[in-house]
Amino acid sequence: MKQNTDILEKIRSANGGMTVPEGYFADFNRRMAASLPERPELEHPAAPAVDFPRRSLWQRVRPYVYMAAMFAGIWLMLQLFNIVSHPGDLRPMEANPVMAEALGNEDFMIDYIINDAGIDQWDIIDEMAADGSLSDCDFSGLADPAENSSNDIQE
Repeated sequence: MKQNTDILEKIRSANGGMTVPEGYFADFNRRMAASLPERPELEHPAAPAVDFPRRSLWQRVRPYVYMAAMFAGIWLMLQLFNIVSHPGDLRPMEANPVMAEALGNEDFMIDYIINDAGIDQWDIIDEMAADGSLSDCDFSGLADPAENSSNDIQE
């Protein structure tokens, strides 16, 4: 005869593995109530309430300040998403006279935009040559970037 080695079959055959003694639930309420600790404050609800210290102004206002900051952050985030998703809707440059004046100043453009963008004179000449806007110009005063890089290495 073959022996049954399936553990799950053994458990299923023994009432699912869950058994309780006879009469266990008959007096369960009485035994549970006897094992709980005494709670006199629950038996006498007319006892005086505990006085808690008064909260400060900041403790009372803090949730509302946090909520206002949260809504302000959400509003700013939505404004940023709107600007990013619709870049053509930005205000025209004439509406911002400080920015228009700065971008109209040639020194500002050279110092802060052209020099910071990593564009050197050869990039500008190559772009002008590609556009066909170069005429007979004299480039003898310009340094060749290949020569500058070799000089930098020797120093």
